[in-house]
Amino acid sequence: MSSNYYEERIAFLGEWGPFQWTVFLLLSISAIPNGHVGLSMVFLADTPPHHCRLPEGAEEMPLNMSLPLEQVNEQITFSRCQRYIGAPVNDTSDLQTEGCIDGWEYSKEQYSSTIVSEWDLVCQNDWKVPLSTSLFFLGVLIGSFISGQISDSAVAQKDVDLTVTMMTMLQLVAAALE
Repeated sequence: MSSNYYEERIAFLGEWGPFQWTVFLLLSISAIPNGHVGLSMVFLADTPPHHCRLPEGAEEMPLNMSLPLEQVNEQITFSRCQRYIGAPVNDTSDLQTEGCIDGWEYSKEQYSSTIVSEWDLVCQNDWKVPLSTSLFFLGVLIGSFISGQISDSAVAQKDVDLTVTMMTMLQLVAAALE
């Protein structure tokens, strides 16, 4: 099929006038913040490099005496979820490990803060990040079905217009505050 076929089928619609451009621009203005909200989790929920916070008095010790090594993506790195129990020593082969009972230290090279670093969503809690994103988009799916049914009734058109306007304004405010 050629582009002429498509143009022939929609020829009865006529050219775009001021009304079509107004509707297009208003719908685009409401769609841009939606895209921002949908993609924001990519940045807000990124997991920065981290390791266990060392106990008081051990902060001055080299990390290799306090943190075990692990292989992540074919690279040897300090463990992100374990630390050695007891005082740091040169021979770490016989030491037992424990979880990060004092919390974590996060790299601030790329982000000053993410939801992961604010709420310690790492190690045992790392499952909460994809769950929150899934629940968000489940709400979007349910809301799409409900708002679609509401918008089909002509009586509810004012409510839909108000909802879209409020959603757009609130998302623009949220984007400005980030």
